[in-house]
Amino acid sequence: MDKIALLEQIQKNHNLLSLPQVLSEILQEVGKENFAPEALARIILKDPSLTSRILSMSNSAFYQRYTEIKTVHQAISMLGVTTVKCLALSSSIFHPDKIADESGVDAKEFFGYVLSVAAACKKIAQITSFPSPEEAFIAGLLNDVGLMFMLHHHPKEYRKVLSGEVQAESLVEAEIKTFGIDHSEIGFHLAELWKIPTEIRNAIAGHHKTSPDKNSSALKGIVRLAVALTRERFSGFEVRLEDRLNQIAVSSRQLSLSKQQVDEISSSLLTETFEIAEYLGVDIGNIEEMLTTANQEIWKAYLIIENLFKERQELTKSLLEEERAKGAVESKNIAMATLSHYLNNAVMGIYGRSQIVEMMLKKGDNDRVIREMPETLGRIEQSVKKIVAVIEEMKQVSPIDQKKFDKMSKALNIDDLIEKRLAAMNAQKRWDEPVPSS
Repeated sequence: MDKIALLEQIQKNHNLLSLPQVLSEILQEVGKENFAPEALARIILKDPSLTSRILSMSNSAFYQRYTEIKTVHQAISMLGVTTVKCLALSSSIFHPDKIADESGVDAKEFFGYVLSVAAACKKIAQITSFPSPEEAFIAGLLNDVGLMFMLHHHPKEYRKVLSGEVQAESLVEAEIKTFGIDHSEIGFHLAELWKIPTEIRNAIAGHHKTSPDKNSSALKGIVRLAVALTRERFSGFEVRLEDRLNQIAVSSRQLSLSKQQVDEISSSLLTETFEIAEYLGVDIGNIEEMLTTANQEIWKAYLIIENLFKERQELTKSLLEEERAKGAVESKNIAMATLSHYLNNAVMGIYGRSQIVEMMLKKGDNDRVIREMPETLGRIEQSVKKIVAVIEEMKQVSPIDQKKFDKMSKALNIDDLIEKRLAAMNAQKRWDEPVPSS
């Protein structure tokens, strides 16, 4: 199927993504010139599940209200018609059966990624004082609706994109080679058909663009940064770390965000994503699955550290022989700073997971969690401590060009420095407090 055929399918098919009758009625109602909130409320009340989700959303911490919203009519007045429409749309399509088995995509993993982007959009909007955080949240929820369309209607063709049959360096490139169009553009046309506001449509269309855009709207920048901060694993296309960090830097500058603010956003994503999944009723996996993924991330981080230390030792030796050539030193400083940022995100993600596990333990939701989780949490915390210690030492030794030669042996004695720092951290009541450098 080519681009023209896909666009014709979008325009002619009235059952896109197998939308339920209630949602079709909602889209028709809000498109009327004489639209009435009372009529919209009556339609929503036909679907108990949708009613529950909209009331849950309106009473969630996202809106920080002090009075309880008890009726759908109140929810419409508080959330706004656009938000209600988009929430109804999201609630209708976030189901495993919308992702065909033939596509080879794990629904939980995909939905977890989408909700994480939405959580990041919300957080970025709040920190940047964006006028409508809920609009940013909706843009994040719907940013990959084009991909869902392809997974639902053309799963076998899309499996070729994910299987590596198509020679491409990115998911977008593979989609264009296969279909003549990528999921961002398909999402734009779907949003246009559903009469989603223009700003959200444009954000959906541009969420994978990496080149700087001086004319980019704030909402588009928010979605781009959210996508860059959220690592997707379902496609198999690994974005180069340098490219990802560059996109984060560019998007952050456009939004006037500091590194500390970006780190704050990144560290909150796991908890925020879990909360969003709960009140939207979306299954993104259980705690054990999350911990498994976390352990995999830790292992990858350790491998990167090991390789970097070897490279740094070899480079240091070369620098001593070549009287610390300036260009090589600058390259190494960039590499060290890059790894520090990468590991910081991994650390905060693992720490966020441990917070979720602790929350589940306090609730006492599951005997098995209560029985096994303390030991698991202890191991995770120790792993986090090691990574934090490594990062702190890397900060001390990364500016190689500023160290004297007589201090270089100390800079290279990584193992002893890490052990000393771990001992100091374990002796503290709060390990996340600053530890004096050795």
